[in-house]
Amino acid sequence: MALEGPVTIYEAAALRDAFRDALADRQDMRIELEESTKWDLAGLQLLISCVRTARADGRSVEVVNVPRGCAEAFQRAGLAQWLDSITVK
Repeated sequence: MALEGPVTIYEAAALRDAFRDALADRQDMRIELEESTKWDLAGLQLLISCVRTARADGRSVEVVNVPRGCAEAFQRAGLAQWLDSITVK
């Protein structure tokens, strides 16, 4: 799946539904972030929840092409190491 545009509280409901649909497929996940722009805490929480849910279900998750804004948001939240642990470079 690919995230495009802002990943903020304003998109939270639509993002939650997109993640829910992707998780319903019960397949390993690859999340493309290259086209995502602004991130806030709600966006971080949704991504973390999606990854944790998939992993709890025994699936692997790869996050690719993390833009600077996303990486900076994770850094400010003290979660840079977590992001690094799931990012494919």
